[in-house]
Amino acid sequence: MFLVAALLALLAWALGYIWISGLACAFGAPSGACSIPMPWTLRGEDLMILVLMPGAVVAVLLGLACLSGWRAQNSDN
Repeated sequence: MFLVAALLALLAWALGYIWISGLACAFGAPSGACSIPMPWTLRGEDLMILVLMPGAVVAVLLGLACLSGWRAQNSDN
């Protein structure tokens, strides 16, 4: 269950990043020609809001999936 939630959160993170970057491009570039920045090139609050916080959610869900799988495996023995 946690693994499915982690995969859905990862998908939402990727789609949200592309959507927000597209909005920033549309409203920030007068010519309309710009590219979506790579996540590792971001700095400051953009890095925190668009990369680190969603990444932490995905990491916690993956950790919970591993922990629940480990507990289920040990309860069988």
